[in-house]
Amino acid sequence: MGCCSLSARQAGSAGTGQDEVELLKTGRTRMWSSSEGQSEASLHPKDPAIPAETEDTEVLWGRTREELANLLITQPISGWEGMNIQSLGEIIWSSLVFLRSYCMEEMCERYIVLFSFHLLILSVDRTKKTLVYEGLLPLAGMRLREIVSAISHTFEISGSMIESRLICCQNSADFDMWVQHLQHQIKMAPNQTHCPVSPNNISFLVPCDEQWKKRELMRHLLCNAILNWEGKPIQHLGRIQYLTMVQVATGCMGDSEERLLILFPEDLLFLSVDKDRTAITYKGKLPLTAIQAKEKSALLGRLQFEITGSLTDPILITCSTAEDYEKCLFYLQKPEKILEPLTLQPPPIIPKKSRQHQ
Repeated sequence: MGCCSLSARQAGSAGTGQDEVELLKTGRTRMWSSSEGQSEASLHPKDPAIPAETEDTEVLWGRTREELANLLITQPISGWEGMNIQSLGEIIWSSLVFLRSYCMEEMCERYIVLFSFHLLILSVDRTKKTLVYEGLLPLAGMRLREIVSAISHTFEISGSMIESRLICCQNSADFDMWVQHLQHQIKMAPNQTHCPVSPNNISFLVPCDEQWKKRELMRHLLCNAILNWEGKPIQHLGRIQYLTMVQVATGCMGDSEERLLILFPEDLLFLSVDKDRTAITYKGKLPLTAIQAKEKSALLGRLQFEITGSLTDPILITCSTAEDYEKCLFYLQKPEKILEPLTLQPPPIIPKKSRQHQ
């Protein structure tokens, strides 16, 4: 799907004596100078001049940028996850780039799309002429840094909730558009009015005691930064199966504390909300395979269960409603392995050897 590699070689032109970096791509080769002390202009590709892009310029498969935007909105995207793409708002900019994260060995061809407060990453299947969903990154908390190196037209995006990625544009005009639009949208992301919930006020969603509040809070978590976040981005944990506000008590905490309990297909996530209801903080994550949930006696009408496991001290969870209690246990409790009882059967009778008297 359009991956490429970076290889260094000695320039063949006499008298130059400079190393060049070659970008290998199906049907096309591009080179960048890597000599030290070069001007910014000399870092531009050694390709022939690229004409200025117009509204009629073909971007991919003979389609213009506008036609591709309409295709994204009207046609299903392979592997799509999460909210409806139409709920992401207006498409601000999009283009074909090369992208590499620090866990990838090669730069791969990607079509990236900038919305008001999200960056959509799609891979390109040139055989089927389709776009495949690869990820949706929130702009809140994102950082952008221009890279001046052997590979020109490159910038880096990073943040507390996303892994760093290098993005290499095809020309200087596209690079300038990305830097301009991304920097502006990153600044605007915390105050976006298109976001279902204002990032500065979630008080009307907490406690999340109604279904619409739960839905809006799920969306809020996916498009806003979570303080002190650790591990892979929340968008990579899968679809949220259930979310509720509970009271949590452990042996080391003493008194119970309020926590947002969020169930993913493979993880149990704990978050806290500050007293002003303006910030959400990461408090921990447990793999479901390493914990067990056990019902506690419903004394005085308390809806409680206990979480135990090899990675944590016992955690006592108190739910506020019977529905929350039943849903949490439904997702957390795993059927116990029932060993078939051994049936004791008498050993087989071995016939005695007959003795023949001579």
